[in-house]
Amino acid sequence: MVTWKTNIETAHTVLIISDQPETTASWSALFNQRNCIVLCESVRSGAVQSARLMDPSLIVVDIQMNKAERAVFLQDLRAASRGPILMLISANTVEEIVEANRAGADECLVKPVNAAVLVIKAMAWLGHGHRSDRLSSPVSVTL
Repeated sequence: MVTWKTNIETAHTVLIISDQPETTASWSALFNQRNCIVLCESVRSGAVQSARLMDPSLIVVDIQMNKAERAVFLQDLRAASRGPILMLISANTVEEIVEANRAGADECLVKPVNAAVLVIKAMAWLGHGHRSDRLSSPVSVTL
């Protein structure tokens, strides 16, 4: 039997917000393997509440919504938590990605996203710390 010691005060908390249960399960396993505490939400209102209560180290968003809904949701998440927001988006244009960044996403990954790329990006953002702990940086677009 193998056991992992997790120091709850130094462990990263990842909030996965997704409307795709099979994707959520695989991402949750990937983050658990990296000693992260994972919380999953599938409903936007519950996700904002969880972000407010848990103040996660990272928020991964993969929910189908239109531009207006996405903008409001990202602004709500930004207000609820200091953790960086990694948004998976089905974007047709760079303008859509820039709009998501302006609304509150720290980085957008265009779907479909390779799981290895997601984990590498997520671990990099976890290394940056909370938004208040780092200097503001330009938006990032990954196509």
